[in-house]
Amino acid sequence: MKITILETGRAPGKLVDEYPRYPDMFASLLSPWGQELAYHSVGLLDGEDLPEASACEAILITGSPFGVYDSTPWMDPLRGFIRKAHAARIPMVGVCFGHQVIADALGGEVAKSEKGWGIGRHTYEITQPRDWMGEPRGQVSLAASHQDQVITP
Repeated sequence: MKITILETGRAPGKLVDEYPRYPDMFASLLSPWGQELAYHSVGLLDGEDLPEASACEAILITGSPFGVYDSTPWMDPLRGFIRKAHAARIPMVGVCFGHQVIADALGGEVAKSEKGWGIGRHTYEITQPRDWMGEPRGQVSLAASHQDQVITP
């Protein structure tokens, strides 16, 4: 399977030494589970054009220092791409900003948290476990660094 990684940000701080670009980080993260995975990265920050959504087998949208409310040359085209990919039922996942822009493009509401920044270990409840998630568990703890949140799906 070929995963198209849409790069909307850069790895933070010291991680840049090991992972100069987010696609490097995600390829490393996913490599233990997929010898047959291939990657195609699109640097939206660098002005690279989005591919045709129908040409993608799977899509991963990275984190970003931008919010869905920011004006960038690539934000509206990305929203249109997401809508086309969703309509074509192409598997798609967003990490941090990626999750927020998917929700925004599909009619959800994204806003800054009234509580300010969420930083550190956060525990999330798994409300709809899927078979691919392995052994069932009720929650997962992840590192978090964000101030925006999806209010409505």
